[in-house]
Parts: sequence; structure tokens; C-alpha cells
Amino acid sequence: MTRTTSAPNKTLAISAADYFAAKLAYEMTPYSLNAALEKKLPGLFVLDVRSTEDFAKGHIPTATNIPLADLPGKLGALPKDKTIITCCGNITCALAPKAALVLAEKGFTVKELFGGFATYQEKGFPVQK
Repeated sequence: MTRTTSAPNKTLAISAADYFAAKLAYEMTPYSLNAALEKKLPGLFVLDVRSTEDFAKGHIPTATNIPLADLPGKLGALPKDKTIITCCGNITCALAPKAALVLAEKGFTVKELFGGFATYQEKGFPVQK
């Protein structure tokens, strides 16, 4: 359904309800990720796309670090049979959604960690250094 916006001659491709349904389907909260990691659910792969320096300062347990700039050349190393959870620094960082887009365009099943590593850490969930 196409909706008209308040801006002249602009339309939106989807309704607000469709947008938020899709947003929720492709995001994972720090709470749900931590619960899945505690249960050792086998179908998840956490991909941290921050710099190697930031990753070394702290990261989510089990996470694999591939900086966003290196991602296109390392797609063959990623599992096609798991849901890849992309993670970046914080809610204002655009690295995770950019990585999720690259992966989705290549046929990977992907979700973005809402709030990034900072929110995960702020909630008191375990981190590795």
C-alpha cells in the first residue's frame, strides 16, 4: 500500500504497520540475544562488524569480528545455514544495518542487534575481552 507523506510529491512504499512488522522481524534485542546465547541455541552466528581495535576492547561471547570494509571479501567464511546477527557499536552506528543489507542481498538470513554492543553491555550481559 502506498501512503502519501506530508512532503509534497513524496510517497512511502509501505504502511507504518508493515514497516514496524518488518523492523521487528529483522531485529534482535540484547535480551533475546543473551537468552539465546545462554541456551546455546545452535542456529545463531553473531557477527561484529566494528574495527578489530574496538572488538578487542570487548565483544559479545561467541562473536566473530569481520570489519564492515572486509565483509564483501569474507562472505564465503559465513554460515548460510544460520541466522547471522550483525552487531556494531551503538544505536547511532550504521555499520550493522549496512552489513545486514550486504548479507541479505547475498541470500543470508540476517538480523541486526538493536542498540549494538553498547546496549548489550549496558544491560549487564557478559562480554569478552
